[in-house]
Amino acid sequence: MSLQTFRISDAVLRRACEFNSISIEGREDEMILFGIRGALPAAPNQSLLDFSDHLKFEESHLLQRVNIDYYYPRCLIGQWLPSERKVAVFLSSTVPNLKLVQRNGKRMHQFNCMQPGYYNYRKGQHPRSNTGFQPHRAIRLNGPITLRRANYTMSNGQPVINYGPSAAISVGNPGDNIHCARNNTRTTRVRSIRGTNYSTSFCMSDYYSSYGCQVITGCPSQYIPRGQSNGDWNAWDKFITNAYDDFAEDQSDFKYLLLNSIEIYNAANANSSDPSLFKVRFGSTGTLVERLQRGLNNMRKSSTGNPYYSGSIDGDFGRGTAEALMRFQKDNYNGNAYGYAGENTFRSLGAPL
Repeated sequence: MSLQTFRISDAVLRRACEFNSISIEGREDEMILFGIRGALPAAPNQSLLDFSDHLKFEESHLLQRVNIDYYYPRCLIGQWLPSERKVAVFLSSTVPNLKLVQRNGKRMHQFNCMQPGYYNYRKGQHPRSNTGFQPHRAIRLNGPITLRRANYTMSNGQPVINYGPSAAISVGNPGDNIHCARNNTRTTRVRSIRGTNYSTSFCMSDYYSSYGCQVITGCPSQYIPRGQSNGDWNAWDKFITNAYDDFAEDQSDFKYLLLNSIEIYNAANANSSDPSLFKVRFGSTGTLVERLQRGLNNMRKSSTGNPYYSGSIDGDFGRGTAEALMRFQKDNYNGNAYGYAGENTFRSLGAPL
């Protein structure tokens, strides 16, 4: 894609929340986590990227949209302090690493892709067991999410992975924690391009530890060999210190807002109430969710005559609403399910935005 830049800021995140019926009421004095799928700090050449300044809390950071390739970390996970109107962003991946999947012979049902939404997390350890590989303090998933299982095929000897609308979609808790990417300083030479402790080459390694978890580049300090650098390249070290020790010491749970970069880009550049920008998805609340629930309740499944949704009209987009929406979309969009309701879905339900 051509270089599309945008600024991430408190104002943009609030606008993105508005477009997605996400409420941060009661969270204004807390740290809120957010993920941007398909984004990096802005630079004309990715080999010149410098992530160190983005680790700092600022009023805004300049970013660019990029394509996801499932090999390199091409996402950002951020920390948002609404009360201070500041954000920090960390080089990350919000999708599985295909090289890891291939190396370990994982099957299709063993790796997944979290879908955009507003989810619940808590402080905890990853992995849960002390006998697991490199246990470290992390942010653990604490509830259900909308997720997809990959359509994983081979084409001309090359793997092809598809998390599009035709891929299997469901609601569950696969344990997609936020943890370190486990970049390994023993096998990757850290080449400094800024001072003595920074390497964009190291950060952009094509191997990171995720079958579906949200991961931040770097490694816990206790697993970095003596004599190796533990500086700006280690986004994880700064992220987890912020969350545990410096800015959210007394906070035990977190909300996590995950969106695609196009949605953040549109929020940053929107200057009208374009109905195509409004969506409701897992974690949304309010009147648009009520409208969706009523529409799904009024629509009958042809094979059974039962309504797609029979739960409470409570304006809370949770498991029941998500599963009802996915059933409706599969029946009406050639077997495809999107997991969110936008302009087209509302129109199909007879409740246009």
